[in-house]
Amino acid sequence: MSDVGTSHEDLERFLGDHYLVGAGLKRDKNAVARAGKTAAHWQWDGIYRGLQRSGEIVTVGPDGMTGMRSVVGIEAKNFPIWMNAQILMPGERTQCHRNLRSETRLVCEAPKDAVFVCEYEAYPMERGDVVISPAWTYHDHWNKDKTPAIWIDGYDNGYNPNVNINERFPKDAPYEEVKKPAGYGQRTLGLARPIANEAPFPLPPMRYAWADTHAALMALRENHESDPYDGVMIMLASPVDGGPTLPTIAWQAQLLSKKQKTLAHRHNSTSFYFAFEGSGTVVIDGERLEYNKGDIFAVPAWTWHHHENSSSDDTILFSIDDWPAMKKLGFYMRENAKGF
Repeated sequence: MSDVGTSHEDLERFLGDHYLVGAGLKRDKNAVARAGKTAAHWQWDGIYRGLQRSGEIVTVGPDGMTGMRSVVGIEAKNFPIWMNAQILMPGERTQCHRNLRSETRLVCEAPKDAVFVCEYEAYPMERGDVVISPAWTYHDHWNKDKTPAIWIDGYDNGYNPNVNINERFPKDAPYEEVKKPAGYGQRTLGLARPIANEAPFPLPPMRYAWADTHAALMALRENHESDPYDGVMIMLASPVDGGPTLPTIAWQAQLLSKKQKTLAHRHNSTSFYFAFEGSGTVVIDGERLEYNKGDIFAVPAWTWHHHENSSSDDTILFSIDDWPAMKKLGFYMRENAKGF
């Protein structure tokens, strides 16, 4: 990682060369946003190496230079939703807080004793897990192990861009106590929950285990439930009402079989993708974007797009999409092409 450098300025320059910017860091003055439908694409090599160096020189926590340590694409903030990547080094814990945006996380890699703490319950970090901290729920991250934890964040920032009320625990008592047993929220705040006059607000934290997500994808494929436009695709449903993951965004997992080529479609919602397994190509309004495992990319609203998996292995994509917000506003639209 010698080319990443050892100073903050070196790291800012490296991130800028990969069209990224880091929390607590300045945007490199020479890094400019790219143009084109496929410009919103960030490769894992730059993300990963930037995170590793950030872990060495950027401090987090109550006394750190930033509340979190993450990297995000320069172009990402042109969208109402986006993904970024975050790293938590061994022994670190972030300051507990809550705010008026939904924070969602997909685990890339993590040691056994790293957890998300949400509303006084610890949620394990296992590869492929998705953990949701809805708006106004307390949360922090704790790595008690000896290797870093890395995950992908999905945010709905664009729906409250100017007034994101952020309430933090005090610096002399920065962490929430883990006082609820494992699985408490899932057992008591989902479809089976205490009798009340109204549904719980805020929505409860949720964990979607990779084992369950993978099993659902495999079951659908074995039953030949493949959509010509999206392949085998599932939504991580809310345990409160069975609808989308959150009122503003839906988390989705998608399997594209080897050599599969989907039909084109477009919708006026925005999609951000993380290449969880495999590689492939997405064609956006005629522009070809080739991605590999670990890459993040976006499909802008109302652009024709289709997927191609030319490899001999399956490809699995996770995505967030703001179609739930668009439907609630009353103007969601989707159009399918009949062929190429």
